[in-house]
Amino acid sequence: MGSAHRAERPPLSAAGGGASGRTAEGAGGGADGGGAGAECEGLGIDVSVVVPNLDSPWIGRTLDALAAQGAPGPAVEVIVAGRDEPGLVPGDGGVRYVETSERRPGPAAARNLGVGAARGGRLLFTDADCAPRDGWLRRLATALDDSPVAGGAVTFPRTGSVWALADNVASFHELLADRPAEESTAGPLGSLNLACTREAWERVGPFDEELTTSEDLDWVLRARVAGLRTAFVPDAVVEHAAVRETRESLLAHAAWYGRNVHDFRRRHPGVIGTGPTWASRGRLELAAPLKAVTSALAIYARHPFLRDARRALPGVVVFKRAWYRAVLETWPREAR
Repeated sequence: MGSAHRAERPPLSAAGGGASGRTAEGAGGGADGGGAGAECEGLGIDVSVVVPNLDSPWIGRTLDALAAQGAPGPAVEVIVAGRDEPGLVPGDGGVRYVETSERRPGPAAARNLGVGAARGGRLLFTDADCAPRDGWLRRLATALDDSPVAGGAVTFPRTGSVWALADNVASFHELLADRPAEESTAGPLGSLNLACTREAWERVGPFDEELTTSEDLDWVLRARVAGLRTAFVPDAVVEHAAVRETRESLLAHAAWYGRNVHDFRRRHPGVIGTGPTWASRGRLELAAPLKAVTSALAIYARHPFLRDARRALPGVVVFKRAWYRAVLETWPREAR
C-alpha cells in the first residue's frame, strides 16, 4: 500500500483504552472473515488485535502488554475469542470478548471467530500465552503498508524450567529475532505473531479448522500460492511464556506435533520431510536417533542468539526424539 493510503488512516494512538474490559458477544461472526469488518467502515477502527484464548492462565499478561501499547484505543480494538473458564478476561467494557459455543475449540476456530467479529482493516494475531514487547503493535501494523502479510519474531524466558526452555527452543527457533528482516520471505511465520490486511484475509480464507497443528503454516503457504508477499519483521517481538515446565509436558507437546505431521504432509507435499531418510518408515526409523541429535545441534549452530539457552540442549534432543517417535508411530500404512 502506498503512502497516500497510509495518510488516510487514523493514527495508531497510544492514548486511551486499556486491557480492563470485557464485552461478551457470544459466538457471532463467521469463519469467512467478512461481516463485521465490511459493515463497520467509518467507525474509526483501523487495527483489530485478535487473541485466541483456550482458557489460558496467561491471558492477563497478554492483555497487560497490549494495554501498555494503547490497545484497545481510539483506532485499535482487542478481541479475545474462544473460552475463558478461569474468568481472567476483565469485564468492564474495553476488550471485546467473543465466546465460542464449541466445548473444545481449536486455535484455528478461535482465530476465525475473532476475525468474524473484527472491524479493522488490519488484522494482528498473537496468542494468549504471549506478551507483545514494546513497539510490537506499531511495527507489525505498519509493515502491512508495504506487504499484505507480515510476521514477527519470538523470544522466551531464559531462566526457570529447563524443560520449558527446551520446548520453546525446539518450537520457535525459526522465528528468533536474529533472523534478518525480509520484505518477501519464503521462511516460516507463526500465528502467535502474524498480521494481514483484510483484503489478504478475504483472498486466502480462514485458518483451516480441520488441521490440529500447523494451521498457521498452512495459511501462510496458501497466501503465497495466492500471490501475496509475506514479510518478516524481526523487531516486532512477542515473548512466549514458559508453558511446559516438566519433562512429561514437553514429551506430550512434541508427540502432539509429531502425530499430526502426516496430515500436513498430505496437504502440502514437499514442505516437511523431503530428504532421503523420509523415503520410507524403515529408513526414518534407522536415522531418527541420530537425526534427533544432529538437528538439535544444528539449531544452536545456526543461532548464536541461543548461547544463553545452551543448558536446554539435552531437552531439545528429548523433544526431537519424541517428535520422531510420534511420526513413526503414525506413519501411513500405505506408505510403509
